[in-house]
Amino acid sequence: MTKQWVATLKKELKKSPFYSNAIIGFIMVGLEKLMEMDFACPCDPKMNLLFSVAYFVIPALFSSALMFYIQSSQCNTKRLLSIGTCITPAAVWIMLLFFDGQYFACAKTSWEGLTVHTDISASTTWCQPFINHDNITEKQIKFFRFRNTSQIVALVMLGLSSLPLFVFGCKRCHQQAGTEEPEAEQVEMVDPSQRSTPPPERSSL
Repeated sequence: MTKQWVATLKKELKKSPFYSNAIIGFIMVGLEKLMEMDFACPCDPKMNLLFSVAYFVIPALFSSALMFYIQSSQCNTKRLLSIGTCITPAAVWIMLLFFDGQYFACAKTSWEGLTVHTDISASTTWCQPFINHDNITEKQIKFFRFRNTSQIVALVMLGLSSLPLFVFGCKRCHQQAGTEEPEAEQVEMVDPSQRSTPPPERSSL
């Protein structure tokens, strides 16, 4: 029973890119939630950028490689669709991290400190500086500015990614309308005189 279910799932993944994207999307949301609970910025200016970039790049690269493996059988017939399918999970992952904001803010943090929860949001952590405790509020405001900048980047990415969807949707709608119109014209151009009419019935006296 398990082997049959796995075979059916693999068949659906290869046949429908949207189905496979939905599954990987749910997996990536779950991973993002797990990493959100465990994420702690190193609070080391030498490690912050490297640590944050690893969170952005490695899961995105893995999801694209996984989608490429799933869609490799369709590369010859549907190359453009396969490329878009492989890029989509990585783009969704990067947008999720930008929407979260902590990863980008960690990369921009330039002071040493200790990872603690903020006073504003219990689910958000930031690097509280070791020295110059008088400017903690200033550093915290700077951190939240980085976080807001990250969310603005995510909104811009989401807006730009919606434009190709509208373009391809309108193009597909126009193509379907173009294929239906010739069929309707062909039906109207049929000569009524060429239609076979049954001979009139003779009245039997």
